Amino acid sequence: MSLEQEQPTVPGDNEPIIAVDNTDKTGDNNDPPPGISTPDTPKMIIPTIVINQGDDNSYTQPLMSPSPPSSPETPAPTSDDSVELVSSPEEHRPPEEHVAVAGSPVEPSPEPTVLQLSPVAEFYRGKTILLTGATGFVGKAVLWKLVQSFGPSLGKVYLLIRNGSNKRSKIGRPADRIKSEILSNRAFLALRTSMGEATFDSVMKDKVVPIAGDIISPDLSLSEQDRETILKEVQVVIHCAATLDYHERLDLALETNTLGTLRLMDLADECENMLSFVHMSVSYFNANMPDGYVQERVYPMEIGDPEELLNEIVGLELQDIPKMTQRIMASYPNTYTFTKFLTEHLILKRVDYNRVEEAQGGKKQWPVAIVRATQVGAGAFEPLPGWVDGVTGANGAVFLMGHGIQVLQTDIGHMPADIIPVDYLARIVISSASVARSPGTRFLLPYNEIITEEDEMASPLPQPIVPCFPVIYQVSGSSLKMATWREVYEAVRHYWIRNTKITLPTGQEYFVNNRALLKARFFMKNHLSNSLSSVTTTISSNNNNGNTANQYGTRGTSKPTSRTIELASRIVEANQQFLRHRWVFDHQNVRMMTQQLEGDPIFRLSPFKGIDWTSYMVNYSYGAHIYIAQCPLGLRNIVVPLRWDCALYSKHDAIRESIIERQIESVVFSLSDIQKRTERMLVQLIETLEKPGSYDPRDKKRNEEWINDFDASLDDWCHDDSQILRDAKLAAQLGRWGKVLGENDEAIKVVVLNDKRVRDSVEQIIGSSGVPQQTVVGEAFKILQRMRERTQLPYIWFAGAFLDSLFKRLFSSIRIQEDEMIKLKEQIRGKNVVYIPVSKTLLDQLLVWYICLRYHLPMPAIICDEALALLGPISDIFRIAGAYFVRRDQNTRSPLNTAVTAAYTEALLHDHGALSMLIEKTRSRTGRLHNAYTDGLIDMVLDASLEKHQPSAPSSPTVYRNSLPQPKVRKDTVFVPINITYEKIPELHMLIDQVLDQKHHQSPQQQAQQQQQQQPKPQKPSESAPTRKSTLSRSTSFLRPSASVAGRAANKDNGTLENGKYGRVYIGIGDVVDTKKMADEREDEQDMREFANIVAGTIQKRHHEATVVSPVALVAAVVLFGRSSNGIAMGSIYEHVSWFRDELKSKGIPLDWQDDEDADTVVAYAMNLLEGRQNVIIEGKRVTEYSNVRVVEHADNVMALSYMANSLVEILLPDALFAISYFSTGAEKVSRHELYESFKFLIQLFKDEFIYPWNQEEKFEHLLNLFKQKQILMEVNTNTFEKKATLEKDPATYTHICLLASLLYPTLDAYWITSCSLSALRDLPYMPRKIVPVLAQWIAAHLINGRRTIYREVLSTEASQNAVDNFLAIGFIKAVHPKTQLSPDAQILLLELGVTTNEDLVMVAARRNQDQAENNDDILGRLEDIASLCHNIEKHRFGTTAQLEAYRNSNAQVFDKCQNQIRTILRAGGESYAASHGMELSKDEDQMIQLVYSLKTSASGSEHTGSSSRNPRRVSQAYNLLQSP
Repeated sequence: MSLEQEQPTVPGDNEPIIAVDNTDKTGDNNDPPPGISTPDTPKMIIPTIVINQGDDNSYTQPLMSPSPPSSPETPAPTSDDSVELVSSPEEHRPPEEHVAVAGSPVEPSPEPTVLQLSPVAEFYRGKTILLTGATGFVGKAVLWKLVQSFGPSLGKVYLLIRNGSNKRSKIGRPADRIKSEILSNRAFLALRTSMGEATFDSVMKDKVVPIAGDIISPDLSLSEQDRETILKEVQVVIHCAATLDYHERLDLALETNTLGTLRLMDLADECENMLSFVHMSVSYFNANMPDGYVQERVYPMEIGDPEELLNEIVGLELQDIPKMTQRIMASYPNTYTFTKFLTEHLILKRVDYNRVEEAQGGKKQWPVAIVRATQVGAGAFEPLPGWVDGVTGANGAVFLMGHGIQVLQTDIGHMPADIIPVDYLARIVISSASVARSPGTRFLLPYNEIITEEDEMASPLPQPIVPCFPVIYQVSGSSLKMATWREVYEAVRHYWIRNTKITLPTGQEYFVNNRALLKARFFMKNHLSNSLSSVTTTISSNNNNGNTANQYGTRGTSKPTSRTIELASRIVEANQQFLRHRWVFDHQNVRMMTQQLEGDPIFRLSPFKGIDWTSYMVNYSYGAHIYIAQCPLGLRNIVVPLRWDCALYSKHDAIRESIIERQIESVVFSLSDIQKRTERMLVQLIETLEKPGSYDPRDKKRNEEWINDFDASLDDWCHDDSQILRDAKLAAQLGRWGKVLGENDEAIKVVVLNDKRVRDSVEQIIGSSGVPQQTVVGEAFKILQRMRERTQLPYIWFAGAFLDSLFKRLFSSIRIQEDEMIKLKEQIRGKNVVYIPVSKTLLDQLLVWYICLRYHLPMPAIICDEALALLGPISDIFRIAGAYFVRRDQNTRSPLNTAVTAAYTEALLHDHGALSMLIEKTRSRTGRLHNAYTDGLIDMVLDASLEKHQPSAPSSPTVYRNSLPQPKVRKDTVFVPINITYEKIPELHMLIDQVLDQKHHQSPQQQAQQQQQQQPKPQKPSESAPTRKSTLSRSTSFLRPSASVAGRAANKDNGTLENGKYGRVYIGIGDVVDTKKMADEREDEQDMREFANIVAGTIQKRHHEATVVSPVALVAAVVLFGRSSNGIAMGSIYEHVSWFRDELKSKGIPLDWQDDEDADTVVAYAMNLLEGRQNVIIEGKRVTEYSNVRVVEHADNVMALSYMANSLVEILLPDALFAISYFSTGAEKVSRHELYESFKFLIQLFKDEFIYPWNQEEKFEHLLNLFKQKQILMEVNTNTFEKKATLEKDPATYTHICLLASLLYPTLDAYWITSCSLSALRDLPYMPRKIVPVLAQWIAAHLINGRRTIYREVLSTEASQNAVDNFLAIGFIKAVHPKTQLSPDAQILLLELGVTTNEDLVMVAARRNQDQAENNDDILGRLEDIASLCHNIEKHRFGTTAQLEAYRNSNAQVFDKCQNQIRTILRAGGESYAASHGMELSKDEDQMIQLVYSLKTSASGSEHTGSSSRNPRRVSQAYNLLQSP
């Protein structure tokens, strides 16, 4: 089993994944046998204990009226058995639109109206409780539930805690222990956050009271004052204290477990208002009991009378204890179970004695409940999913199992695993006191009855007419749907192998009948410990090999102590003999309580019956990892939230159990050979992804290795004899790939070549050029042959299997919302589908393809740019996935090529049914969405959907594997927008290098071809390296090559493949775009091009709406925000990230931050993915909340953080725009008009920088009203507001607004600097458009060095290029062709400098009439020139009055200063570049060439200083222009 599980779900949503049917013996139909024989119960004598029988004790009737005597119990509602859990049994969830991705929390403090509906809450209202064992596992869970459920309505909770003065405890006073062991526990920290700090602190201060005491002392070590308080106030006693050592010395175990309980009962006897006493016991007593039915009764002592045994043991001398222990161990496995069993007998003796006393007119017997539990496990829902504390119960077993210790016997895999969630147990413990009733004198003691085999088979046994007392609640897996030990082990294994480097055997390998075979097969091979010996060494080694270590966070990350490991080992060893039994524990009282509490919204038990044990055990393992193994901070749970699924490890069998999951059997290669082959392929492909330049087509060795492995893999899949690939049901989703296609697929070729558009193009070429028809048709055929996809059915399944391995290696999880998937399947039913993912990485379309294969969606043929056909291994994977390669650039695509592309696209769409394509030109280098690229592909799809250029889907002369009817009527077509959010992408560093250096990254094939063209004579490889590059062959980059590549190459981690190092991936699916519906609604005058633009805009709007946010983006944004104050405290990072989380959830934006995750964990996790050790500096030796966190001020580090944060910019764009407007208008008061004008100015300025899926006026009004509601803006008169959020008045709100504004300030500065660079056009009539971003980068470097800007994002050439494009669209500059302005000599020189004659020049544009701009509400149109634009942008850069004053004098003339700086280049002395080449140019041309050359020389100068010790990423050292040739 390898699956990613879901957080517990709401009852009734889905069936649990793993459930064991125990209806034969363990269902809800087990009743006790009829007839009770009550043994003689003489008065009990307790040595050294005085029983108080005072007559002055009064009894207070419970608030709830007792129920009438119960008749034979009816079976529990059948609906209970099909209940599925989602978030919490209480169903206390916030509104769905605010939850989205995050798991649903349990409401910490129920409202008063809810309390009135809870019988248990009504009982406990105002009650005072004495709780023992509150520092233990079960006791903590009980205390947490009391505080969480009742809160201020409680009377008081007295916690009996050992004092540090006791010789057995040196851990401080009770109040100190509460702080260190309870309040610091993660469960209570989370409760404090959810309840509210003030409420929680008030409850813990006023309601929870520590009392020093020790149950091993005869007087409980209580002070006179504490004893008096307890006797006067306590009404309920919950006794959870016990010794944790299963092999404690007999006399010490007796003191704690037996005598301690009796002493507490003595104390309860003296309490004035005693209502109920609850004693925690265990279900496992005697390992010698035969398998079968275990009654909710007390079985006889096998070694003597209980009272006599007690007297005998108490009177033993120290030297006699071992002999007595040996006698006891003959019948009981250890002193712990014996003393617990003895205690139950003595409780019954005492109850019987009290009955006699009550019958004689003495004190009434108060209710007593005994709660037995089998193996207590982690919380299923509360306090947190997977929460554990200590190694008691099953905790130690899960902890050791996950570290490779063989704690389960190899022949018990089929047996049920009896594990009880601690929150289930805590509810029963608390509820048992509320449902208990005073028994009177007419009751039976619950001793066991002898039943025959026939009686057992006839279960449930009827309830006796006379009730039994004390009531025993047997809490075991028999009341739930138990999983088997094998299923438990598989879930535990799944967690640990995904989160550590531990290797564990599969369940099939582990559970064998021959234990020696297991040792030889696996444990010896993997050097794992096969017993509980040498546990400490093994675990220490495993902890050192974990892959989650990090240095971030304020909580300690100490390793588990040797005492913890030893204790876990002893507990596991003690329980071994119980695991082999198949006991069916009677649970009639538990079932009766379940029925009574069914209407209780807080303490319902029925939802636990549908628990998903696989999810539970994965959560359990996570809890053991973080609470027991003390993993470093930053490890997140792999369990998916409510209504989400993981494509890599799906919780659905139909999705998880795919062909791609199974290993194809090869007739040539062994399994080991196949694994090694796959590993080699993965390493090479990932290296190509991370370092595209590393692929060299001339490297014959590596290429042959890839090709041989690739071909061998395909051959194995093609010759699979299992026949599974021929399954007609599986082939149905594969479209035309489910058919046996001929090698040439003649049918589709005929359709394409006979397409009307192809025929028209052929006729046009023939008519205009006179070329023979056969030649033109032959050229069309060649185009089709180069373009078309060539995959086959076995190739598809191999591609799926390989991508599954690849994505599991790259990503920890690929998450998708189930509701969106269900909705999508409904929307695309019976239609052709075109998937359109956003373009962020090379993997986007492969990821969509993989999702379609996993979730049985129509499989798309992938439309790729021709450039992707030249990337070696990546291209091969695209090909076998069904890609076809087209030329996207319409300027280089001939009419015939366009016609063939359109015809093939239409034929494939209708024959295959699904396509995948991108609408952006390139991958985003900044992490933001790009505008759609006009390549004509959308036009082709629309044309194929709305027009008819071909007959219906071709009837291929092929044999179908499955007899599927051919469609006679064309289907409608829908576009499916898909937004993919990556926490980190493999190509990130390469993209950063591109935006910083403006490198034109040619493919290796292009580079090789170019070098061959420059070397007319063939040379041997050893002679092929020229001593000097020609000018034309140099890189077109104008800046020095990035030093980040060299820095990363030196990283020791390079070369290793760490699973999941790129974090999580989130698939957001937007509403489909129905082409037919939009076509029916379009206006008649719209042509196809305009309609295609509308469709593209709609798709991108829905891309935006489908965004899922990762908390990594939040952390990156906050860390970057700290630059304004030279760093930010770690505590402030927690605060700001949490504020971002709340903001996003309030807007209903999906965010992967579950409610049981704290800010510490999320920040530490994000820091790992953000490469915190390289990108940030944390000051101080220890990380505390006061540690200052600073960004490493290198451009590539900043760009990496910025890329991560930019996904947040897309979501909070209107908020960030409004925040900037808030700061840039007025110091204390501002008018609505000023705010709106500023808001519009920014939107117009960033016209093509962002996608605006909202109406600007409506959004402005919404944000204005929001600021008014939050009292950030106070209306003083009509449309005039006073600013309340200032640094002096409201620093918290002020900082949050600054945080929002900081999301856009880097982009604003990039536009400002780009406008400054255009000051060159004051002295030059024109300059190459390509050079403007480079010039802006040079100016940005000097402004950073002069501290005029703190944002190194301005060094990005992509941001500058976007600014140039926007300035062109706005009309401040215009583009002209070089041939219309430059002389041939100038064009030649530009060509030598890497600027081709096809690239435009930019020059100042004539401005429009300003009156017309006023009428058109065009704010930018009112500006006179680019200088005015620059000054207006600058006004928005600095918002507050103090900042304006500080920067006004120094920055007011930056535009003019930049112009003067550029003039120093243009007017440099000496011979110009043109003159040195013997060319006479005009002054303007000469100065323009000199500017280009100077920037070029600057870049090449950096290249030659690569060995310098100075870091070229330090901008003050990297940009020194050489002013002479």
